[in-house]
Amino acid sequence: MSALLPPSLRLAQAVGIMTSAFLSGMLIAQLFSRPAVHEKSEQMLTRIAGGVLAVSYGFVPSMSQAPNTLLVREWQTAYGRGVAAAPPLALVSTFCYLYLSYNLSFTLNHHKGEMYALAAIATGSIVPFTLVCMKTVNGKLNSKVEKSKGLHRSEEMNESKDKKGDSSQELLNRWAVLNFTRGLLPFAGACLGFYASFFMTS
Repeated sequence: MSALLPPSLRLAQAVGIMTSAFLSGMLIAQLFSRPAVHEKSEQMLTRIAGGVLAVSYGFVPSMSQAPNTLLVREWQTAYGRGVAAAPPLALVSTFCYLYLSYNLSFTLNHHKGEMYALAAIATGSIVPFTLVCMKTVNGKLNSKVEKSKGLHRSEEMNESKDKKGDSSQELLNRWAVLNFTRGLLPFAGACLGFYASFFMTS
């Protein structure tokens, strides 16, 4: 039924679905990388990987092989790339879904419009989820990064005085779970957008 839509709406369908799917994959991709011992290999994997869900499933386990000083620096690199890429992608995808929802809500395709509105909410909620649910763990990991400055990457930070659950590895594991959860939001948006585009007839 998408063939009956004007080109601008079909373009919005394609861009919305592709960007939300890529964003979700960007947050997952780093989970599948092999153990990263050297910063150069880690940076290359981060560039290639791209997505939110993959970060938690592939990249984080590989980082756990490193000394805590290198571990938090690797996290900072991955986090910095995510901060630069994820919000614009979420904005583009959310805008496309809202554009579709607005243009279809007052037509015979209003059910599709409602589905695109849900896709926009799911994809766009990645930003408030990050600001609200991940603020604490991000702040603690950033503190670890500051603490690691001045140490060689092979040296271990002294974490004997840290509270239980606040070691670099425990914080990274907690971050991975939250990041994976966050990656499911644009994934849901992509699924809703795909369903509305190709399986809903009206």
